[in-house]
Amino acid sequence: MVKKEIYAVVLTSVSLIMLSIVYVIGYGWHTNLESAQKGDIVVFTGLCVYSKGDFSVITDGLETVMVYKNLTRGEIYTVRGKLVSKQQKAMYPLEVTNGSIEALSLSYLSGVYWEDYGCYILTPQKIKLDRCLNTKKGTKIQAKGVFYGNIFYVLSFEGGDFLAEAKDNLPYRVVGVVIDNRTPTIIWDGKEKVRVYLPYKLSLKLGDKVKILGIARLYSTLTLYVGSADDVKIIGRAKRKPIGEERIGDIAYGSCQVIKAGRGLSLNCTDLKLYSYFARTGDIVEFEALRREGSLVCLDCSVKFPREKLENSICNPKQVGIIKIEGRVSWVKIYKNGFGLANITDGGCWILLKLRRSLNLELKENWTITAFGVYTTYRGKPALEVHSREDVCLENSCLGF
Repeated sequence: MVKKEIYAVVLTSVSLIMLSIVYVIGYGWHTNLESAQKGDIVVFTGLCVYSKGDFSVITDGLETVMVYKNLTRGEIYTVRGKLVSKQQKAMYPLEVTNGSIEALSLSYLSGVYWEDYGCYILTPQKIKLDRCLNTKKGTKIQAKGVFYGNIFYVLSFEGGDFLAEAKDNLPYRVVGVVIDNRTPTIIWDGKEKVRVYLPYKLSLKLGDKVKILGIARLYSTLTLYVGSADDVKIIGRAKRKPIGEERIGDIAYGSCQVIKAGRGLSLNCTDLKLYSYFARTGDIVEFEALRREGSLVCLDCSVKFPREKLENSICNPKQVGIIKIEGRVSWVKIYKNGFGLANITDGGCWILLKLRRSLNLELKENWTITAFGVYTTYRGKPALEVHSREDVCLENSCLGF
């Protein structure tokens, strides 16, 4: 009976020794991946970058290992396992635990975060990310992670602000006023013009105050290429100021007389021409207009006081602005050089109408005439000078129409 008990104790001891040997061989002893051979036990720490079914891929940033186990993508694991293929670096896992980021060979990126059919960090090289990040598109970013192929797997990051100055091929945000809404759209940012190419069929209104994010190109004029309508935000309207107090990008308003009509209107209240509106010499125009670098463009304009309602100034001509004279042609004289004069009378008052050759006007005695122009003199005599044929009307019918 004693012999049987001794035998049982010896057998138990041997079994424990054998189990210990198996544990050491299977779980305690291991070699590194570089020197391991097929069948060796390897311990490897990496980030899971792919997982499907019972197959996963983990990488430490330098080496990549295939693991025959379903792991969670984006998690770091330490895997102790048997190397089943040295060429493919494939492991059969014996033990899987949570790994530490300190065991990885990390890469650090500094650039600008961007989204465009995927998420990227622009350095300005376009580096694709494994996922989109919770940070503002177009802002500076510092990230650390590992590369797998041409994809950067972000483990942590810090976001920043938008770039203070535009850099070629990097995102840049412009805040300003639309001063030209053709193609390209022109934005005034308070210091300079920015050319903006908007997405197809997207347009903005003159005077809109906007925030626009796009990829900058440093040509002679800063140019932005905008890929998404979501990157264009209307945040208000330009400042509204009285004519003469406005700056570029402001909306000027006032009531002024047209002193010369043409492709643009010359006004008596500013040296800037008013475009995108038609009125006649002598009309008083009420307007809201966007100030550009050297001009005004009409946003809301109307004739407040048509020139026909101006008083007849033949007897008492004003020496500033556009005046109206009405009367009858008493005589006409044309000189050899083509220049002419017509004497216009009304009651006991008269004034000379200067007929420049370029006007190509032919007047006859006793014709009734209405003319709009500026007061001047001819050899000391009171005279009226008109700018175009449209400013001379016969029997209330203007010659230019």
